[in-house]
Amino acid sequence: MYTAPSPPARAPGYLLPEGAHALLLEVGDVMQRLAALAATEQANHDLTAHLLCQPGVLAQCLRSLSTRINVALRECNCVAHSACNPQGAP
Repeated sequence: MYTAPSPPARAPGYLLPEGAHALLLEVGDVMQRLAALAATEQANHDLTAHLLCQPGVLAQCLRSLSTRINVALRECNCVAHSACNPQGAP
């Protein structure tokens, strides 16, 4: 459960106006979200780098990509061939 942080306690010599407290809380919240996002992105990058260093992972990815490209090219050739040679043409 998320609870909003409490505003900073007033201390002698605290010079910020009352309206600045909400702004400080929002800035703190944004900073926490950015830190969480950066941590997630770093974890994803580390996982990707780790997987690519594993033997065979890169080769398997390249084979899969090559297969998908070949299938797409065959489909394009079939569509182009059928467009150039209509079945009912005289």
